[in-house]
Amino acid sequence: MNNKKKPNTMLIRLGAMVIILIGIYFAVILVIDRTDPLTHSRDVPVPDHFIIDGEPLIESIVRWSKDENLDRDAINNQLPDGFELLILDEDINANEAPNYLIISRGESELPELSPLLSDVGFTHNFRNLVVYEVRERELFPVLAIDDESITDEHGNRMIDQVPAANGYALLLEPFENDALYDDAVTLIEIVMMDDEGRDASDDIVIYWDTSESVFKATNTFGAP
Repeated sequence: MNNKKKPNTMLIRLGAMVIILIGIYFAVILVIDRTDPLTHSRDVPVPDHFIIDGEPLIESIVRWSKDENLDRDAINNQLPDGFELLILDEDINANEAPNYLIISRGESELPELSPLLSDVGFTHNFRNLVVYEVRERELFPVLAIDDESITDEHGNRMIDQVPAANGYALLLEPFENDALYDDAVTLIEIVMMDDEGRDASDDIVIYWDTSESVFKATNTFGAP
């Protein structure tokens, strides 16, 4: 008598169906990634200083990152002179939306950071800055800085200021406060420079306001 058990054909069929469904899932994901790239929001204008050859610079950055798997250093080697990517696909606001931060030094020469600024942590000089946030396959500029203004994604000026004729110095600072944020965030601290790269204004801290889901600016952040 043959005592060998017959294989359970139902289990085999279920296993095969699971494998097929997993394969279909990953195939769909690959198709979506290839045919539905991140694009600039049609509802919010591209900051003028971040348009290259008629196209939003951010779209090239995302393409190099997602399609060509380039890291931040490799992307910076691809960027036009005067541009630098500082944050690549990181959630700096603890709101589960990836961010990109790009600076531009513009066409005219900027003073180098003085030791007075570099010694307290400032790392970059810039004339223009933009922060993008990813929302439902679209890229939204949620913060823009130029020599005339600091604006949120709605185009609202955050502070009254005189023109920053010599650009700004920049410090990106990690910040944790369980009462304000679910996770660590990045504060954007800037100061106007004079023609010798020294501070020519109060420090301005740009932070994410969770109650309104918008960037705000203050010169008294953390003050009692």
